[in-house]
Amino acid sequence: MSLQKVKVKTAVLVVMLLGLSIVCLGLGRYNLSPIEVLKTLIGLEPEKMAHTVVFGMRIPRILLVILSGCGLALSGHVYQVVFRNPLVSPDILGVGSGCSFGAAFAMVFLGGSFYIVGTTAFICGILVVTLTLTLARRSTHKTLSLVLWGIVMSSIASSGLMLMKYSADPTKHLPSIEFWLMGGFYNANYNTVVLVGLCVAVGMIILFSLRWKLKVLMLGDEQAQALGVSVKKVRLLALGMATLIVATIISVVGLVSWIGLIAPHLAKLYTKREDLSCACASMCFGGILLLGADTCARTLFPAELPISILTSFMGAMMLAVILIQSTKASLHN
Repeated sequence: MSLQKVKVKTAVLVVMLLGLSIVCLGLGRYNLSPIEVLKTLIGLEPEKMAHTVVFGMRIPRILLVILSGCGLALSGHVYQVVFRNPLVSPDILGVGSGCSFGAAFAMVFLGGSFYIVGTTAFICGILVVTLTLTLARRSTHKTLSLVLWGIVMSSIASSGLMLMKYSADPTKHLPSIEFWLMGGFYNANYNTVVLVGLCVAVGMIILFSLRWKLKVLMLGDEQAQALGVSVKKVRLLALGMATLIVATIISVVGLVSWIGLIAPHLAKLYTKREDLSCACASMCFGGILLLGADTCARTLFPAELPISILTSFMGAMMLAVILIQSTKASLHN
C-alpha cells in the first residue's frame, strides 16, 4: 500500500477516535447524549452538573486513556520494529516487572501514597531496563542478548514482587498491590494527563526523527552499518524512548496488558505495511481499543473493573482471530 493511502486510512482512524471520544464523554452513571456533550464543550449547556461531569471527571480520564493507549501502541510498534519480531511486547526488557516491584515496595515500606507509588514504580522500571541494556552491551548477538537478559531481569523483578506480596499485610497492603497490578484510570486528573502527555510527546518527536534509520535497521545490522547507520546508538535510543513512555504510563495507571502487542498487529493488517509508516495507525488503534475497554470497565458493571481484565480478554480474542485468519491464508496459498 502506498504511503498516501496509509495517510488517508490513518486520518479515518483519527476521525473514529474523536467520534468515540465524544460518545464516551456522555456514557457513565450520569448519561449525556452526544448533542448535550457538544453543547457542554462549547458552553451552551446551562446545567451545572453536566459541566462538572464532563470537564471535571470525564475529559481528564478520556485524555489519559487515549494518551496511554497511543503511548503503549507506539512503544510496542517500536519494539517490534527494532527486534524484527511481531510477538515482541514492551515488557520484553523488564519494564513492567520492574515497575510492579517498585509499586509493591512503595506500598509495603513507603506508605503507599499515589505519588510515592508512581515515582518508585517509574524508578524501578527504568533501573531494570538500564541493567538489561548494560548487561547486553558486550554480547556479539545484540538482539538475542537483549531478549535473554530481559528475561533474566524480569524474572528477578518478579521474584522481588512475590517477596513483597509475601511480606505484605494480607488485610491492608496485599489487596492494594493486586489491584494496582490490574491497572485502572480511576486516579485520572489533569496533572497525570500533563505528565503522560509530555512524556508521550517527547518520545514521539524523537522516534519520528529516527524513523528512516529504524526503517534501514529492519534490513539487518550489517546492511544498516553499510549504509552509515550507527546501529547501536539508534537501537538504544529507540528502545530508551519507548521504555520511557511505557514506564511513565505504568507508574501512573498500573499495568495495562496486551495493548502494546495487539494494536501494532491491527495497524499492520489495516495498512498492509510493516515499518514505522503505520506507527500513527498503531497509536490510533491503541487509543480506540483502550478507550473502548475503559468505557466498558466503568459503565457495564455495578463496580468499576480493573482495565487489564478487559484488555487481556479483548487482546486474546483479537489475537486468536488474527492467528485463525493467517492459518486460513497459508492453507489457501
